[in-house]
Amino acid sequence: MTGGGSHRGRVTGGPNTGAHWWGGRGPAGGGSHAASGGHRRLPLALLLVGVLALGGVAIAVAVTGTSDPPPAPAASQAPAVPTVPDGPVPPGATGTPASTGGPDVAVLQDTIDDVLAATPLRFPPDGATPAAGADEAVERLAGALRAAPGPPITVEGHTAPTGEDTDDAQDLSQRRAEEIVRRLEAAGVPAGSLTAVGVGSARPLDSLAASRRVEVRVTG
Repeated sequence: MTGGGSHRGRVTGGPNTGAHWWGGRGPAGGGSHAASGGHRRLPLALLLVGVLALGGVAIAVAVTGTSDPPPAPAASQAPAVPTVPDGPVPPGATGTPASTGGPDVAVLQDTIDDVLAATPLRFPPDGATPAAGADEAVERLAGALRAAPGPPITVEGHTAPTGEDTDDAQDLSQRRAEEIVRRLEAAGVPAGSLTAVGVGSARPLDSLAASRRVEVRVTG
């Protein structure tokens, strides 16, 4: 049917192609249109918008990363400054060199004094050969000097102010010192580190027996 006016339309199509309404004023107004196409497009459009929105968020996260700021780099540690002695440093030398100092002089002198306090090096009147007990004292002194080599040692000979040949006191005290030096060197003390000195009767002690003696001093 053609021409104006209202008329009933008709439905074409089948179950596989979809139903279509044709004609004038039908259920959805004049003209021709698909009866169910509009209802299918709307959910698809909404689904597409959602997918695009989610995709945009994922891309933004992948590009920008997390919103947390990156951790601050650890502060660099200043290099250690080597300790060097005063004066010029040899080329290539670093750090603190090993100590080249000798033994503690005060400790060595204390050891010597302890030995001589326990076993004094004493002499008979007018004699240059030490009294009994000298061998033990010499051996202990030699052990201490061997363990701490280096500083020079002075061996002092003394005489009593009376009871000996005062006219020869200097020579007698020198011979007493030289005898102890000889024995110390025989016990292993390096030759040349000991010096014999005769003091005579200039420094007597409380008794004549104690004054006839040899003392050992660290002079380094």
